[in-house]
Amino acid sequence: MPASVASKVARRPVRQARQARAQATVEAIIQAAAQILAEAGWGALNTNLVARRAGVSVGSVYEYFPNKNAIVDAILDAHLRQGEALIAQGALRLVDRPDISEIVSLLVGGFISLHRDDPRLHRVLSSETPLSPEQRSRVERLRLAIIQMVAEALAPHVETPELRASLIVDVAESLSHRWLVDEAGTPASEAVMAAELHHMLEAYLRACPAP
Repeated sequence: MPASVASKVARRPVRQARQARAQATVEAIIQAAAQILAEAGWGALNTNLVARRAGVSVGSVYEYFPNKNAIVDAILDAHLRQGEALIAQGALRLVDRPDISEIVSLLVGGFISLHRDDPRLHRVLSSETPLSPEQRSRVERLRLAIIQMVAEALAPHVETPELRASLIVDVAESLSHRWLVDEAGTPASEAVMAAELHHMLEAYLRACPAP
């Protein structure tokens, strides 16, 4: 079996939990793994430790997950679903064609909300854990969906809205990640950094030629 195929099979959950008790077991396993990752990093994560933290047998872990990679995929899935939910909320708020300041507020607020949630876990997921090709593709689809949403909102205000949207989305994501997730931390309070990011992006957009 080719290595790429074997990797996909190895990361796939063994079976889906359908009954409430089984679902509770799966959730306990996922939460235990997330806690270990946040506290000690990818290198410390193993199925025996996950089982002890979750209060289940190792056999129960393997009943639903073939290895620790598959557990991490489940953690990433929850994280990405949160990002997708934020996009859906933002899309609803952009329907009324807000002005540039409102667009920037939604973008900055969305990224800060996403990165504020358990920053230690976010740091490990983004810098230590190996992502499957499917998860990498999903991350990129999420990025492109945000860019498309912002570009549509910017269209009445600036020329080449797709380019402008790509720039401000990547800047907002990168700085939010650095300030809230990276170990260096934020150079000022979260509120101050959010305000500075907002001012910077709004000034850039207002300097762009109008359509």
